[in-house]
Amino acid sequence: MRISVKGWIAAVALVGFVALPLAASAGQAAPPAAPPAAGAAQAASATGELVKVDATAKTLTVKADGRDQEFTFNDSTKISGAQGPAGLATMEGSQVTVMYGKDRVASEIRVSPKK
Repeated sequence: MRISVKGWIAAVALVGFVALPLAASAGQAAPPAAPPAAGAAQAASATGELVKVDATAKTLTVKADGRDQEFTFNDSTKISGAQGPAGLATMEGSQVTVMYGKDRVASEIRVSPKK
């Protein structure tokens, strides 16, 4: 069986049209995943009454959703509505919103004054 020159050209062209785009796309990295949106599964919040603050242990307890919930905070925690951890300790009974992530570590604490 003998293949003509036109047959070879057609075969090479077919391989070029099919194989080259596949090879090119296989060598490309997948597009990077989008960063998680703010408030995605990695972060949560709790809103309720500030029950207790231990500035030394850097913990706070909030009565939210009908139960006491304990959180920790650190030097990176943004605190608004109170003058740092010591001021937070004087705000017991106030409404508070705690944004937290893994291991219930607060990233932000927002305090509303007592009414």
